[in-house]
Amino acid sequence: MNEESRLRSIVLDVVTIAVLALVLLPIIWVFIASIRPDADIMTRSLIPARITFDHFANIFARADFLVALRNSLIVGAIVAICTVLIAIPAAYSLSRFTYLGRDFIGFLILATQMLPAVAVLVPIVVIIRSLGMANTLTALTFTHLALGLPIAVWMLKGYIDAVPRELEEASIIDGSSQIGAMFRITLPLIRPAVVAVGTFAFVLSWGEFILALALITSAEVKTLPLALQTLFDPYSFSWGVVMAGGVVIAAPTIVLFLLFRNQLVGGLTAGGIKG
Repeated sequence: MNEESRLRSIVLDVVTIAVLALVLLPIIWVFIASIRPDADIMTRSLIPARITFDHFANIFARADFLVALRNSLIVGAIVAICTVLIAIPAAYSLSRFTYLGRDFIGFLILATQMLPAVAVLVPIVVIIRSLGMANTLTALTFTHLALGLPIAVWMLKGYIDAVPRELEEASIIDGSSQIGAMFRITLPLIRPAVVAVGTFAFVLSWGEFILALALITSAEVKTLPLALQTLFDPYSFSWGVVMAGGVVIAAPTIVLFLLFRNQLVGGLTAGGIKG
C-alpha cells in the first residue's frame, strides 16, 4: 500500500506539473515577448537574446491607452468597493435572519450564475440605451456590479454561515445590537472572504470585454480591454506592443494576488466549502 501511495503521488505530481506548464506557458511567453524586439518574438527560444522596453514606452506614450487605464481603475475600484458594501449586509441577512422568501431569494441569487453574460447582453444594452446611459462609465459600473454581486453574496454567505451564532449572541447579551455584533464579531472573522470578494470584483471588472464592447464606443470612456483591441492596427502592427498591453492588463491582477494571496486562498476555499 505504501508503494502504491507513492506511485499515485508521483503520477499526480507529474500530471499537476504538466497542467501547470500547459496553463503557464502562454502567459510566460506573453511576458517574454513584451520585452523582446519584434524581430525576435517569433523565435522558438523562450530565453530572449535581446531585451528592450520600447514596447512599454510606446504603450504609455499613447494618450488613448492612458485614458483607458484611468477608466479601468475608476470602474474597477468603484465596483470592488460597492460589491463589498452591498454583499456584506445582503449575505448577513441571508445567513442570520429568517423571513418569508429568504430561501427563494437565495435561489435567485445562485440561479443568476447559471446564465452567461452573453445571454443577457441584448436586454442590458437595450435597457442602458433606453435610459440614455450608453457610452458612460456609470453604465459600465452598474453592469459590472450586477455581474459580480451575486457570486460575492453567495461566497460571503457561506463564510458567515461558518461563524458560530453563539459569538454574536454573547455580544448581544453584553448589550450590543445585532448590527453591532455583525461589525464587532462577524466582520473581523470573515476578513479573508471580504478581501477575496473585493479582489474578485475588481479583477472581473478590470478584464471584462463583452459588455464593455457592447456599451462603449466613445474613445473617452473606453477601458483597457477595448484599448488593447485598438493596438491591432493593420498598418502599423507590432506584436511587442500588443504583448506589452497584455502585460499591463495582467499586472494589477498579479500584484493583488501577491499582496492578498493568503486571504484569497482562505476566503475562496472557505466560501466554497462551507457554502
